[in-house]
Amino acid sequence: MNVLFICTGNTCRSPMAEAILRKKGKGKFNVKSAGVFAGNGAVMSSNATQALSERSIKESHQSQGVSDYLIEWADLILTMTESHKHALVGRWPDAVNKTYTLKEYVLDDDEQKKIEEIYELYTEIEMLKLQYMSKDSADEEVRQAFEREVRPLVERRMKLESEIPSLDITDPFGGPLHLYQETRDEIEVLIEKLMKKDDSKK
Repeated sequence: MNVLFICTGNTCRSPMAEAILRKKGKGKFNVKSAGVFAGNGAVMSSNATQALSERSIKESHQSQGVSDYLIEWADLILTMTESHKHALVGRWPDAVNKTYTLKEYVLDDDEQKKIEEIYELYTEIEMLKLQYMSKDSADEEVRQAFEREVRPLVERRMKLESEIPSLDITDPFGGPLHLYQETRDEIEVLIEKLMKKDDSKK
């Protein structure tokens, strides 16, 4: 399986995830990483390198931006945040069915279903907005009818969102070493879950 990790600058989170999966996966995965706002050729953050070396991982990494080639190459695209995911899907809509945040991808089935329902509710709410925008939105009765119809959908969406943990991995960029170590530890746990999920599909 070809796995592509995505973060912002491709110098901290995504190269750490790439290196950790490459080591733990022992050849079962082809792994690359890139950044949505990355230049080409920057080295990995020294604190990220240090955090990896504490796990006996040596990585000679150079940053790269996301490209058509990488999107096409990847069987699975895992981003560090929801904003990275939305940026990718906005630019490469055909990749929507293989793009997830890393945290989202390894959630259990119940949490996955909640996220799917949240996305469905967002779509339903947007469709209602379009439906009512085609009417006389200055009309008080039209506005009240829209609010009555949309309120339970918004309340349900907010309830579900409160039950879902954050799907973002914190960016340690520019912070002290302990933040990079915490990010590394979080990514390690998620990579273990990713590997178990992959094993369960076989």
